Amino acid sequence: LTRHVRLRPYSPLSLIAVSIYGGYFQGGLGIVLLALISLWGLRDLTQMNALKNALSLVLGLVPVVVFALGGLIEVQPALLMMVGALLGGYAGAPLAKWLPKPVVHKFIVGVGLTLSAIFFWRTFL
Repeated sequence: LTRHVRLRPYSPLSLIAVSIYGGYFQGGLGIVLLALISLWGLRDLTQMNALKNALSLVLGLVPVVVFALGGLIEVQPALLMMVGALLGGYAGAPLAKWLPKPVVHKFIVGVGLTLSAIFFWRTFL
């Protein structure tokens, strides 16, 4: 992917900031990563999604390992979340390929705006 994408000089710093956010909070991380990847210059939604998924995997595994080693994970809810994430990943990819790109774009923007509003409301109001 990197031969098709010109990474801007600020890319490593922006990825570090998003990684810290993702490792701690995870809320809306996919949307944040898609926005970041778009800033890097990638425009093909399928490639963007693949890169987002790879980054999400790493950003999800690192804190899980740290929290697991610290004994801070409740096993039953964690297993339920893992099953949901796997089902969503396997169902979401074919659905995103099947739907027209404008629908997928609108859905992504809609989810991002909705999550931003919810997080803003919970944090500040």
